[in-house]
Amino acid sequence: MSDHRLPLDTWALDLARRWNAGVQSLFVVHGNIFDLFPIPDGNGVSYAPLKSFLARRLFPDRGMLLFFDIADGLSFGTPEMQKRFFEWLELFDSVEGTSFHVTGPPKDFLRLAPLLRRFFSRAEHDAKARGVTLIIDFPEKLIPAAEHGASGDERMALVTLLKWAASDDVRRLDVGVLLLTESANELNAELLRNPHVAQVRIELPDAEERAQFLRRELDFAQSDLDETQLAARTSGLALLRVRQLLAEALANGSRITHEHVTAGKKRLIEEFCQGLVRFKDPKPGVTLDLVATHDAAKKKLRELAWLIREGKTDVIERGILVPGRVGVGKSFLIDCFASECGLPVMELGDFRSKWVGDTERQQTRILATVRALGPVIVVVDEADAVFGNRSESGDSGVSTRVFAAFAAHLGDSSLRGRELWVAMTSRPDLLAIDMKRQGRFGLALPLFPAQTADDVVLLFQVVAKTKKIALADAVLAFIREQLGARPLTGSDVESMLIRAKERAVLTKRDAVELADVEEAVASFLDPLDPALLRLQELAAILACSDLRYLPERYRALDRTALGEEFDRLKARRA
Repeated sequence: MSDHRLPLDTWALDLARRWNAGVQSLFVVHGNIFDLFPIPDGNGVSYAPLKSFLARRLFPDRGMLLFFDIADGLSFGTPEMQKRFFEWLELFDSVEGTSFHVTGPPKDFLRLAPLLRRFFSRAEHDAKARGVTLIIDFPEKLIPAAEHGASGDERMALVTLLKWAASDDVRRLDVGVLLLTESANELNAELLRNPHVAQVRIELPDAEERAQFLRRELDFAQSDLDETQLAARTSGLALLRVRQLLAEALANGSRITHEHVTAGKKRLIEEFCQGLVRFKDPKPGVTLDLVATHDAAKKKLRELAWLIREGKTDVIERGILVPGRVGVGKSFLIDCFASECGLPVMELGDFRSKWVGDTERQQTRILATVRALGPVIVVVDEADAVFGNRSESGDSGVSTRVFAAFAAHLGDSSLRGRELWVAMTSRPDLLAIDMKRQGRFGLALPLFPAQTADDVVLLFQVVAKTKKIALADAVLAFIREQLGARPLTGSDVESMLIRAKERAVLTKRDAVELADVEEAVASFLDPLDPALLRLQELAAILACSDLRYLPERYRALDRTALGEEFDRLKARRA
């Protein structure tokens, strides 16, 4: 076997098999297209951009290899190919009365396309030019994802590509067209739906691909991490990003350390996702012990953390729904859980955009990163707004497509144990029922304010410890007597303690005294609407599917009556 006939894997093998089948001639190659790819050479394996990989590994024996983009127009795989093309152009000019062999082929795709179609037919009679591959870069600039209002040029470009895809002559002449784009969603949907068009996705590299790349790129004497550790800790990064991560240390005379990899990976992933995610590593010493109250939720999360640490991935939930009224401590609870698991946390930001196709492209980029990162905890705050639902309208179907993509990803059981999604919301009733089924967010762990005087005292003790405030016995007795019956949350308690500490500091005292706490409690007003808080609490109760996760006082309540009260409050606020 020659070098370029060495076995292919993953996406390249998929493309080669579909190409060799000979039933499709137009391929959309999308995903991780800006990465580096392995090419055999005299020294083993080198890494090059995608177009070089296609030219040297997949299509080294093609008669003609053409490249096109709207900036540079038409270019060629080798000088010999360019020479043969211009010789044909000279013959074409002599027949048609044009001068393309002097001025060069047109850069405009609509003017170039008829010329290429003629060349495809002529290549049948030229043994050296037999077998033509045309690779189009940035096709989203030619046929963007505009459901309505596409320009005349965009419609003509779409029709041209669809005619090539459906043409028996193009297939018979051994002509293939590849469209290279980062996100298939940026292309016109009519092209993607066409049965004559094949789609091939390039995923981010897996652990073995990263390990092979690291063996080529790095002298491990310069690293504190071995090959296995470094391959694992660079999950979610493209090979080009891994090369950048290594170069930032080695070019500056530093070693590859845990700290460098952690900080660099966080920054590179956030750059890749364009600030649409926030990436956090677990914090040493942060555990669920720091969480006051929420005993049932903590018990279940500790069980999940044990399963994760022990690698029992086949029984780990796909997603966890954490409903609860505002300020109840949802985010802090999950941060502590993630640190106890030892897993990194990716928090989704607002990825929706007003530009056509941009929302889907950004969502695709995020989901590809999550898929490659695992094991990882993905946290979605205000989940009802982020996921959307099938019935939203008025945005040309963007919300429906976003919801469908999330639903499909979360329903992929092969990712169980690699991704644990956590959806936090104060209004679980607004989350689509499709998301709350078993296999997605079937486990609901509702959180509630303090239920007893003991809970209130514990909240004050835990928050005071984190704020480095000492509470005397007299202060704790006051809290139990005056606040024990109030349904306080962690944010309420934090506000009161900060006000008490502020009073002590202003009077030039280090210690918080009883009078400080008394004044802070007396002046504290909860600005939130009690009816809205009750609505959120009822929504959390009704979202729960297991009585063990409800406080004792809620377990015997009539759910039908609670549902009727919820409906009345909801109608009042509508």
